[in-house]
Amino acid sequence: MLTRRPRVPRLRGPVHRPQAAEPRRPVPRDRSRRPAAEQIGAVVERLAVLIGAGVSPTAAWAYVTEGAHDRMLLTVAHRIERGAAVADAIVSSTGDLPRAAPKRADRSADPWLVLAAAWSVATEAGAPLARCLGEIADSLRAVGRVERETAASLAGPAATTRLVAVLPVISLASGWLLGLDTGTALLGSPAGLACLALGLLLMAAGRFWSGALLRRARRVDPAPGLMLDLVAVAVAGGGALPRAKNLVGETMHRFGLDTERDAAAVESVLVLASRSGAPPGELLRAEAARVRRDSVSRATEKAAALGTWLMLPLGVCVLPAFLLLAVAPVLIGVLSATGLAA
Repeated sequence: MLTRRPRVPRLRGPVHRPQAAEPRRPVPRDRSRRPAAEQIGAVVERLAVLIGAGVSPTAAWAYVTEGAHDRMLLTVAHRIERGAAVADAIVSSTGDLPRAAPKRADRSADPWLVLAAAWSVATEAGAPLARCLGEIADSLRAVGRVERETAASLAGPAATTRLVAVLPVISLASGWLLGLDTGTALLGSPAGLACLALGLLLMAAGRFWSGALLRRARRVDPAPGLMLDLVAVAVAGGGALPRAKNLVGETMHRFGLDTERDAAAVESVLVLASRSGAPPGELLRAEAARVRRDSVSRATEKAAALGTWLMLPLGVCVLPAFLLLAVAPVLIGVLSATGLAA
C-alpha cells in the first residue's frame, strides 16, 4: 500500500538563501553598446527611485541585480549582501585602487568610482541619499551622452581610415586577377622590394598617426563637474561649507579621482554664494550642468575637426604607400611582361 508523502507548505515572502563565496554562476557578457557611464547611470537612477520609496539600500541593490548580466554589478551587490559598505564594495570590486591621488585624470574614467565617491560623501554628510543618487545619475547620463555623441561623430572618419588602409591589398588582388604578377614584381626585384619596404613603413606610420588622432578625439572629460556635484551633495547634508569641501576633497583623494580640475570653479561658486546669500547647492548644481554642456561642445568640435586632421596622414603616408604597394608593382609587372625591365 502506497503512503502519501506529507505536504510541505510553501513559505510566502522572501526566502533566505545561503550565501556563496562569490557570484553564483557564470555570467554572460553584456553585449550592450551603451557607454559604461550611461549603463551605470541607469542603475543609479533605479537605486534612487527604490531608496526614495523607502527600500533599504541593501534590498535596493538586490532588486536592481535581478535579471542583470553585468559581472561588476553582481559582484558589488553580492558583497553588499555580505555586509560590506557600499563604497567599500564598489572599490574592492574595481580592484587596483591607487594608494595616492594621481595627477592624471584617467582614473576618473571609471564611473563606478564616481558612484562610490558620491555614495560615501552622501553617507558621511548625512545628505538625502535618494536625491543625491538622482543627481549623480543625471551626471553619469550626461557623460554617457558625451561618449555616445563623440563615437557617432567619429564613426565616419574611422571608417574612412580603415577603408583607405585596405586599398593597397585590394589593388594588388585586382592586378593579380587581371593577370599581372604583382607579387613577383614586389618580391622578385630590388625595385619591388624597395617599394614594399617603403610602402609598409608608410602604411604603419599612417595607421599610427590616424589612430593617435582618433584616440585624442575620443578622449573626453570622463566626469565633467564631478567635484561640483559632490560638494552640492555634501552641502545638502546641512554641514558647513568648509567641512563639505574638505570631505569631498578627502573622498576624491581616497578614491583616486582628480581633485584639481574643478577646484577653482568650486571656490568661485562658494564665494558667490557667501556674498549673495544664494543657496550654494543650487549654484553648484547649475555650474556643474554648465561644465557638462561645455564638455559636450568641446567633444563635438574635436570630432568635427577630426575629418580635416585625418587628411594629413592620408596625404602624407597612406596615398604614397598606395602608390608604392599598388601602382608601382603593376607598372613593374607590365614592364617585366613586355621585357623592358630587368
